[in-house]
Amino acid sequence: MTTTKRKKKSEKLKEQHEALRSELLELEEIEEPTDEQVARATELLGQIDTTRQAYDEQVDHEQRVEAVRAAALVPGGTEREPAGDGPAFLRHRGNPYEDLDKVRGANVHDRGTVADLRTRALYAVELAAELMQEDQQERAEKLVRADRRGRIAQHLLLTGSDDYMRAFEALLTNGGNPALLEDDEAAAYKLAEAHRRAMSLTDSAGGFLVPFTLDPTIILTNAGSANPFRQVSTVKTITTDSWNGVSSAGVTAEWLDEGSEVSDGSPTFAQPSITPKKAGAYVQGSFEVLADSGFGTEVGPLLADAKDRLEAEAFATGNGTTRAKGVVTAVSAVSGSLVPSATTDTYAVADVYAVEQALPPRHRLTGNPSWMANKAIINKTRQFDTAGGSSFWANLGMGQPEQLLAAPIYEASAMDGVINAGADNYALLLGDFRNFYIIDRVGMTMVYEPLVKGANGRPNGQAGWFAYWRVGSDVVNADAFRLLNIT
Repeated sequence: MTTTKRKKKSEKLKEQHEALRSELLELEEIEEPTDEQVARATELLGQIDTTRQAYDEQVDHEQRVEAVRAAALVPGGTEREPAGDGPAFLRHRGNPYEDLDKVRGANVHDRGTVADLRTRALYAVELAAELMQEDQQERAEKLVRADRRGRIAQHLLLTGSDDYMRAFEALLTNGGNPALLEDDEAAAYKLAEAHRRAMSLTDSAGGFLVPFTLDPTIILTNAGSANPFRQVSTVKTITTDSWNGVSSAGVTAEWLDEGSEVSDGSPTFAQPSITPKKAGAYVQGSFEVLADSGFGTEVGPLLADAKDRLEAEAFATGNGTTRAKGVVTAVSAVSGSLVPSATTDTYAVADVYAVEQALPPRHRLTGNPSWMANKAIINKTRQFDTAGGSSFWANLGMGQPEQLLAAPIYEASAMDGVINAGADNYALLLGDFRNFYIIDRVGMTMVYEPLVKGANGRPNGQAGWFAYWRVGSDVVNADAFRLLNIT
C-alpha cells in the first residue's frame, strides 16, 4: 500500500505565486486592456506581493522546524541542539509543547524569542492537522504570522497540548473541578489559566480556555455559512482590549503651471477604534449527557454554530453599543452613502443600477465590491431579469446566483426583506467590504453551572456550560458603500 506525500505549504505558495505571475504577464501583453483587466492587474500585483511574503515566511518556518527536528539524541544520551543562539526553551526533540512553563514566561519584547515562539506555534498547528480542517489550519497559521508580539503563539501553545486537551475534557465531565485533574493535566491547566489572567482575556468570573483546536475565535470557518461577512470583510484578531487603526481619504493631486507652488495635498488621518463586545452561549444537558466522553469533542462545533448565527445579525444591524456595530447601521448613518428608491415604497430594477452607479469608481472599479441583501430581496431582484441571466445576473438558474452586475452577491438574512410603507427599508447594499472590520478578541472561556433549577427552584438533574467571548465590528470608510433605502 502506497501513501501520497503531503505537499509542503511552501510548495503550495510557490505554485500560487507562479499562477498569479503568469496571469499578470498575460494581462500585460494586452495592448488595449479593458477597465476590468486593468483593475485585475492592479489586484494581482498586491496578491503577488502578499504571496511572496507568505512564501518567504513559510520557507523560514520550515527551515526552523527542520533544525528543531535535527535536535535528536546522540550516542551517550546527550541531546544535540539545533544550530543558532535561540532561546533554550526551543531546544526540544520535535515536541512543541515541552517546557511550557518557559513559553508562559517568555520575553515577548525580544524579537528572537518571538520568532521562536511563532516557529514553535506553527509546528503545533501543523501537528494538529488531524483535528482541524485545512482552511482552519491556514487561518491559525495566518494568526500566528500576523501577531508580531507572539501572544497568539503563546495562546496556541498553552491551549493546544494533549495534556491540556485531556484537562479540558476532564473538566467538562467532572463538574469543572481542577482538583480532580491528573498531575500532567493539572500542570497544563495552571499554565493556561495563568496565561488567561495575564492577558486579561476574561474578567474574574472564572472558567477556563477552550483548546485552540476547538476555539471558534481562532478556527472559525464559514464555507457555505449563512453569515457571509467573515468571507468578504477585513478580520483582525487581537489580544488587547480594543483595535486602533488609521484611515484616510487619500492625497489630493492637482495640475500645476510652470514654476507655480504645489498646494499642500497631505491627507487628513483618522483613527478608527473598535472595542469588542462580550457575547455568550449556554449549553445545557442532563448529568448523563454531560458526563459522556464525546461531549468534549462536540462542544466546539456547537459553540461555533451558535457564535456564527449570533454574529450574523450583529454584523448586519448591530447597534454598536451593546453588541458589534453592523455595516447597515454604520452606513445608514451617513447620508452621502444612502441611495433613495426612485419610487416611494417601491423596489424596481432602476434602483439596482442607481446603487451600482452611485458607488465611487475608486471602490467600484479598483476595489473589490460585493452585494448584500435579504433572500426575499434577492428573489425580487432575480425577477427583474428578462434575458435569462445574460445581461443582469451570472448563473441565474442557480439556487443563489453568484454575481449581480459583475459583483458577487451574498445573502444577509438580518437585512430588510419586507418593504414597509412609510418607513426606511435598507434593502440592498453594495460596497468594498474590506472597509468593514471584524475584530475578534482571541480566546473563548467556559464556566460550569453545576446545578440547573426548574421553574419551582428545585434541581432538575441538569448542568450547563456558559461560554463567552468578545467580538466587535464597524465600518472604517462609509464612502466605500452605497445602501438602497426604499422609502
